Amino acid sequence: MGKPSGSRGAIYVEYAVAIVPLFVLFWGLLQLNGLLLADLVVRDAAMKAVRAAVVCDSDKETSGLSGATQCAQEAVDDTVKALLSLTSAEVTRIDGASSKGNQLVTVTVVGHYTCQVPLVASFVCGAFRGEGQTDAVADIERTASLPNQGHFYNF
Repeated sequence: MGKPSGSRGAIYVEYAVAIVPLFVLFWGLLQLNGLLLADLVVRDAAMKAVRAAVVCDSDKETSGLSGATQCAQEAVDDTVKALLSLTSAEVTRIDGASSKGNQLVTVTVVGHYTCQVPLVASFVCGAFRGEGQTDAVADIERTASLPNQGHFYNF
């Protein structure tokens, strides 16, 4: 038995129908990978910022909230240079940096991630935030804490 005469181009149609969802799935996984990498970088930036805030606040020349904020922001800036899709990251809040003793110092860092993969960027970034918004920028907020043991470090 031979092939029916109307099925000559059926394989091309099936391929075209199957490849579009596969490309969208692949691009979505690429975007999710970039977003999770940015989340790891912002978490690391928050940890480095809280370490810098504790040490800088313990130094006599940079004591107080302004010195801790400056040192924490420098640590964040140095950390997020590694990822170009993070357009900026800033220290939004420092709690407990000006108190001495065994107080907990908490630093909050917000990184602004630009979703870059076509077709799926707004969907993946909106789903990551959980707000249902569809713009292609995600704000990643992470907090880290360390105790300030009230000791002045000698440099």
